[in-house]
Amino acid sequence: MIKMIVVDMDGTFLDAHSQYNVERFEKIYKKLKERGIQFVVASGNTYKQLQAFFESHKDEMIFIAENGGYIVDKNEDLFVSHISKDDTSIIIDTLKEMPDILSWVCTKNQSYTLNSLSEEYFQMFLPYFPGVKRIRDYHLIKDDIIKFALYLPLKNVKERIYDLSQITSRSVRVVDSGHYCVDIIPNHINKGTALQRLMDKYCIKEDEIMAFGDAENDLEMLRMVKYGYIMENADDDLKKEFKRIAPHHNEQGVLTILDKFLEKNGE
Repeated sequence: MIKMIVVDMDGTFLDAHSQYNVERFEKIYKKLKERGIQFVVASGNTYKQLQAFFESHKDEMIFIAENGGYIVDKNEDLFVSHISKDDTSIIIDTLKEMPDILSWVCTKNQSYTLNSLSEEYFQMFLPYFPGVKRIRDYHLIKDDIIKFALYLPLKNVKERIYDLSQITSRSVRVVDSGHYCVDIIPNHINKGTALQRLMDKYCIKEDEIMAFGDAENDLEMLRMVKYGYIMENADDDLKKEFKRIAPHHNEQGVLTILDKFLEKNGE
């Protein structure tokens, strides 16, 4: 029996315009609540950005933000990770030598970007980093850093992941979040470890969870559950690993699978 639904956002739950069918979701969500099935949002994005998509239900939902680095369960912090001060300093100095990379830094309560970021890119990414503050130098940030979020306009993802991996310690990992975005997060953190924390808290097993994703940062989460769906729009290499394929994110693939699930199990 399914007790938990976990969805990635960009490229999965959201369409290419960062939207979803709200009316259709509300009907599905109501049925999930009636059956006691928890709805979990799992994304590489910030908590502040994620809850804005679900204003009516944000106080009763579970959010796995920052690729597992920050978990909020019904408005209460369940887990917060951070990158060590030593690694933080190395990463900041390295990014200064890589001008082709655009960057944002995320702490628990605030996101930052550099004064040097162009207004065009500042506005382009503002929906993903609401309330972001400009700063002269990331070394000035006093709070613990959860994640470095990077965008690669040159689309040289594999090359830059390799470059960054060479300078970071074993306590930090570089992960492809899709759409030419790369995150630097603590090595022990991913959506799978975050989901395990929820499974332990609620005594839920792998065969009681349905999860959806489309990118490399979803793999640990999808691999650990029995009902892991990769999206039709995912890379072919990722789709080869999973037998369950959800329709394209522009075709409301997640909602379609959930509708079928609810219909099959009786409305």
